[in-house]
Amino acid sequence: MATLSIYVPDQEPFAVDLAGIEQLSVGRGPENDVVLDHISLSGSHAVIQNNDGVYQVTDLGSTNGTFANGEQVTEVTLSEGLQIAFGSVQAVFSEGAEAASGALDADTGVPAEAGGGESFTHGDPPAVADVSSVPVGFKNLSPIEKVEKKDTLGQIAVIVGVVAILAAVTLVALSAVMKAA
Repeated sequence: MATLSIYVPDQEPFAVDLAGIEQLSVGRGPENDVVLDHISLSGSHAVIQNNDGVYQVTDLGSTNGTFANGEQVTEVTLSEGLQIAFGSVQAVFSEGAEAASGALDADTGVPAEAGGGESFTHGDPPAVADVSSVPVGFKNLSPIEKVEKKDTLGQIAVIVGVVAILAAVTLVALSAVMKAA
């Protein structure tokens, strides 16, 4: 029985039985088959496909990536003990009947039953991206232009200049009124 044991940080681990499932979507969005509430996951992060008992994970262009044994991948065929990271969420594929036990290695953050982390060369879970990358060819269709922050010192200089001009105009007008009187 194929199982994916999932270890979401600060949550109880759980196992997903993959037997008989043709396709399984993984992500933070509610439309996914497996919803993982963690900031490091994209709304639609990855999909797991079953091709006659051969399971394959495909990253769906997620911001924080999908990793197999520490290497970033776009597609990978699952094999016994393969450690997968969806962003910072760890998972281990098993073809046996084992379920998630919850024990994580203190040094690597990887499930302890996955061989103590020997095959996990990455060492640390992937870091959460600071910014999202914009897809190639992306165009902003918003009718509102992006407002850039102004330089505070420049704004003060402009205000002082406007006040000086208004003062000069007032003095000229006052001078003209006094001459006329």
